Amino acid sequence: MAFVTLDDIMSLSADAAVLPLEMTGAPAEGKAAQALARAGGEALRDALRKLRFLAVGSAAVLDVPGLPFPNLIVTAVPRWLTGKANELLVLHRCYESVYALVQELCCRSLVSPFLCCCYFHFPQDDAVHIALRAAKGWEGETVFAADTEDLLALSEKPWQKPRILSYIGYYRDHALFALDNGLFARVDIRPERRDADVIPYFEACYREGNNPLQRPLSKEEILRLRRIWEETEL
Repeated sequence: MAFVTLDDIMSLSADAAVLPLEMTGAPAEGKAAQALARAGGEALRDALRKLRFLAVGSAAVLDVPGLPFPNLIVTAVPRWLTGKANELLVLHRCYESVYALVQELCCRSLVSPFLCCCYFHFPQDDAVHIALRAAKGWEGETVFAADTEDLLALSEKPWQKPRILSYIGYYRDHALFALDNGLFARVDIRPERRDADVIPYFEACYREGNNPLQRPLSKEEILRLRRIWEETEL
């Protein structure tokens, strides 16, 4: 379950808080992230120095006494470069890494900024949607501290579904399509099913001709699957 608020992140209560980091290891831009950084003070700076390096897309737990949250999770977030450098995929992995740690810590509630939404050129609608989808996959409660009213409004409006760019291949019961936002559409090929979903990455086995025992999908079948994607609400 996810909620979005304009309240100061330091006024919220939760079992854990998320602090996004630049690739340099410094706290990222944004009102909520900077508020966490100020509250952490020298203890946070010492913990970050001990951490030394955190790969982009990964997360770690820091011991920072004095914060109103029992656990502080940091994650190294991507910068928007060209839109073709897997930025959205890496953002997905940031949330995956955070929620994996949250489950290990047995947390039931989490507060976080919308990661990457304060970066120049980063598509805010995609970044907000990725955050809300990630939170939906966790049983606990996530509260996102929106830095601006625009981000709050984005969280409340219907998401613009990305368009299919090309067909990649299939494996077993699913076909895979490349989307125009850098992610991928996975569509069930079974005639009795109309299931479609967005996934951030795929295994190499999703290739045409990967299984000689399976017939290649016809052009008509690929068109049918594209229509399922277009007609499915996510």
